[in-house]
Amino acid sequence: MSRRALLEHNSGEWHGLFIRLDHAGVEQTRFNTVLQVHDEADQVVAALTDCSTGQTRTMRFGELPAAMQVDPAGHWSLGPDPFTPWNWNYELCLAVGQQRRRLIVRGNSGGLHSLVMVQEARAGIPLEEPETPLRCSIESHGDRHCWSLQPDLQMLLDGRNCSLQWQQTNGTWLAIKRHYGADGALLALTSAAAAGAAHPAEWQH
Repeated sequence: MSRRALLEHNSGEWHGLFIRLDHAGVEQTRFNTVLQVHDEADQVVAALTDCSTGQTRTMRFGELPAAMQVDPAGHWSLGPDPFTPWNWNYELCLAVGQQRRRLIVRGNSGGLHSLVMVQEARAGIPLEEPETPLRCSIESHGDRHCWSLQPDLQMLLDGRNCSLQWQQTNGTWLAIKRHYGADGALLALTSAAAAGAAHPAEWQH
């Protein structure tokens, strides 16, 4: 079921923009991409081309990686299993119709080192170009950090847990959360929607 949901909502050609931010939320680099995702000989094949260099990187797998979580709507996440503070990274994706939003988050025991914000759309669907350089705002309360990447896109990093939150045109916030227990064990994927929520951090814990 999870593999079918992944392909149903994420296969095809995606035109994207990668923006890498440092630990303070300041843009370091950006580049355009083309991603091809398809099923080939019972393998999921994902080929990402950097349009600035022409370099393509390809990933193939049959069964879903053990640490990959996919929900019926095609939203998914990757990350360590189990969680250890020494060297961790997350990837989270919300796939909604003709567009996707992704985050690639890297850090260690010293905290977050870098974050890559990815905007993707099907061919012919325009993407709004963020300001250059992008500088996102960060609200911190102890171990809880809310990054406002765009007016409609936020990341919540709370200890060992991470969530991506994307507001739709009807005002509904969609979210996907990768979270771990006190022992570092990976917990069940959480994805949700909250109509009219003023701030997703208020409801996504």
